Amino acid sequence: MNYYELLYIVRPTVSDDDLKLIMNEVSGGIGELGGEVLKNDIWGKRILAYPIKKFKQGNYVLVHYKSASNVPKLVEEKMRIKEDILRFMTSKMLKKDIISYQKKAVQESQVSENNGESE
Repeated sequence: MNYYELLYIVRPTVSDDDLKLIMNEVSGGIGELGGEVLKNDIWGKRILAYPIKKFKQGNYVLVHYKSASNVPKLVEEKMRIKEDILRFMTSKMLKKDIISYQKKAVQESQVSENNGESE
């Protein structure tokens, strides 16, 4: 399993409810393809460096996930179809970020084991 970072920009005209719906669709798509979403974070509305489809602002969303190596391409294919997503970019995560997620997973497993022993 590889760790990936997906950053995408959604139209600024989209309502908050629709933005959450788009986020759920992207996260659900990753889950359907066998990936696991680790972080789904809204950065908010920001000014773009240059206009994209006549928009000067966009809602930025960051997703960290782990999956097989073929999943990012399939996720991007689904995102190309959506008109509300202006741009997207997927990259492999840095080793220091991967280590932090692995440490969290180990800590969570230790906590769950300790809770199981105390019962």
